[in-house]
Amino acid sequence: MKFLIIDSHPYSESFNRQLTRKIEEVVKEKHEVEMLNLVDDGFNPVMDTASLKLFSTGKSADLKVEEYQKKINEADCLVFAFPIWWSTMPAILKGFLDKVFLYGYAYISGENGALEGLFSKQAVVITTMETPNSVYNEMLNNPVKNHFINATLATCGIQTLKHFQIDKINSGTDDYRKDSFNQIVEYFKKL
Repeated sequence: MKFLIIDSHPYSESFNRQLTRKIEEVVKEKHEVEMLNLVDDGFNPVMDTASLKLFSTGKSADLKVEEYQKKINEADCLVFAFPIWWSTMPAILKGFLDKVFLYGYAYISGENGALEGLFSKQAVVITTMETPNSVYNEMLNNPVKNHFINATLATCGIQTLKHFQIDKINSGTDDYRKDSFNQIVEYFKKL
């Protein structure tokens, strides 16, 4: 099984980055794994005019898009790790989805106009935030679950195996962060 870890946290010493490095280390023991940090790779999330003109053809003017699509094609499981800012993913990850998950590559329009996914892959989603889970899930109706997991990933044919949602990332105790970290690492050891 091959894993592609897609990390979009800009700070190299963040909880997210430490976690994705550990996941990479653990997964390497049994599987193939590739790490892609969108910030370190210099990905430009802006959908420019040239790429937008090509959008309906399933192409992009951004040369990195084809490279990223190749990495996705080679992977069986995508691991998305990102902080939640203003209730959703960072702009760099949203831009990645807009520019890489193109029509004809990730999805098509079916007979009745409904979108049909072209992938047959799995995903694990890891999110961190300061907002308490109760507020995020109940008051905000969990935008990541509804928009990213249930809409984007599922529409494209990607089955989410697990969503780790870690709240109080700054105000929680060190033990809480350590327990969350270890729980995720143990999950990947069993895959």
